[in-house]
Amino acid sequence: MNLSKQSSLALIVVLSAVIGVMASISRGSSATAPAENQDVMSLDRRLSLLEQRFYTVESNISRLQTYLAQRPSVSQPSTNDRDIILIRDEIQRLSLRVNELECGLTKLDERTTPPSRRNTTKSGDPCRQNVDTPVRLSAHP
Repeated sequence: MNLSKQSSLALIVVLSAVIGVMASISRGSSATAPAENQDVMSLDRRLSLLEQRFYTVESNISRLQTYLAQRPSVSQPSTNDRDIILIRDEIQRLSLRVNELECGLTKLDERTTPPSRRNTTKSGDPCRQNVDTPVRLSAHP
C-alpha cells in the first residue's frame, strides 16, 4: 500500500471518527440538556478548529507526497555502505593472503621433512604437491 492510499485511508478513518463523535454528542446533548451544556457558538468554534487541523494534516500529507515523488527512486549508497564494501574487499584480500601464507608454510614443512616420510602422493592438498617449486606470494595487499 503506498503512501497516498495510506493517507487517504487514515483521513477517512479520522473523519468517520469525528462524525461519529459529533453525532453522539449531538444526540446526547439534545436528549439530556438542550442548550445549557453546549451552545451553538462553542460547537462552531470546535468545528472550525477541527477544520483547521484537518487542513493542516492534509497539507502536510500533500507536501510529503510531493517530496516522495521528487525523491530519486534509486538511493545512492551511503558512506556507511561504501565503508562496509571497502572493509569486505579488504577482508577478502587478507583472507587470500593468509591462505597463500599457509600454503607456503605447508610447502616449507614438506621440504624440511625427510623425503622418505613425505606424503605428497597420498595427500590431495595442492600445497603438499610439488614442494620443490618456489613459494610465490601475490603482491602485498
